[in-house]
Amino acid sequence: MANIFGQQQQQNVTPRQALEAKYNGSRHNLLLVVIFSLVNLILLLTNSNTYFLFSASMPYIISDFGMFFCGKYPAEYYADMGEMTFLDPSVLVVMVIISVVIIGVYLLCWWMSRKNNVGWLIAALVLFGIDTVVMFLFMLGSSNMLFDILFHAWVIYYLITGILANAKLKKLPEDESTAAEAIPFVESTEPAPAEDENKPE
Repeated sequence: MANIFGQQQQQNVTPRQALEAKYNGSRHNLLLVVIFSLVNLILLLTNSNTYFLFSASMPYIISDFGMFFCGKYPAEYYADMGEMTFLDPSVLVVMVIISVVIIGVYLLCWWMSRKNNVGWLIAALVLFGIDTVVMFLFMLGSSNMLFDILFHAWVIYYLITGILANAKLKKLPEDESTAAEAIPFVESTEPAPAEDENKPE
């Protein structure tokens, strides 16, 4: 019974609805990236050891450099590094602002990509592709690198899926109801055919 019910639901989904679901799923994944990236930034600034993989790497890496060079990590972190001259705390503030701006760009792409405005989703894909390259360069050899690559590939896949779904949506014909409204009704001006008087009853 469950399989029959599931098949009936699947049959009721139109091609347009299926493509719109893929597009919206792509946007939802982008929103998750924004949320987890912001959470990771907060966890980093509070010296927490927790890190969520489903996020952008650039904001975290930039702020991580700020934390390190401004001496914001625990003292034992610098124990084997000898004498270090730390930067002014304002440097960390600037780096955190840059990180927040990057996350804000992702949020802007998510918000502006509503109503099938796919150009902003393409912009998010380009930005996340750059983020993936940066992550690969800076985390080369890290024990968590494989998981980061997998989750970045997941996000890129869904962004591409949403963009392709939008391209297919544009090729679909209009709904029948919309098409009917678009075609004006024209009353025929041709006279009705005359009845044959000699036609037998």
